[in-house]
Amino acid sequence: MLPKTLEARFLALVREIRSLPMMEVPKDFPLSAPQITLLNWVALSPGVGVLDIAHSLNLTPPTVSVAARRLADEGLLESHQDPDDRRVRRLYLTSYGKILLSQVWDYRSQAVQLFLSGLAPAEQEQLVNLLERGVNAMKAVIDEQ
Repeated sequence: MLPKTLEARFLALVREIRSLPMMEVPKDFPLSAPQITLLNWVALSPGVGVLDIAHSLNLTPPTVSVAARRLADEGLLESHQDPDDRRVRRLYLTSYGKILLSQVWDYRSQAVQLFLSGLAPAEQEQLVNLLERGVNAMKAVIDEQ
């Protein structure tokens, strides 16, 4: 068997990392991964609009609208009319949405701590620094396009 290329090894590791529990939530958690993704967007950009989320996630605005409406019906999101454009609705987390999302972040934080526990503190720092450099290099290329 031929040795795997560095790129193939990296892609295999990314697939494995994505399948680790830190990328999921507990099985009995009341939210799905796409719902959590939407709540994360709103938490990180309070007042974000459906069009911005749809564009960023490469989804259609109706898909995001339906998901946001369902989360609003469940008491996790609220929307307010944009004062500058009455056609636009701005999304915000409710108190309940903040509580559930905080639970997700706590769960993922514990999983990341477990993931990093196999490395010495200096190795942890080095790993994160190298990943940041790689992500920044990719962002620079994307920004140039």
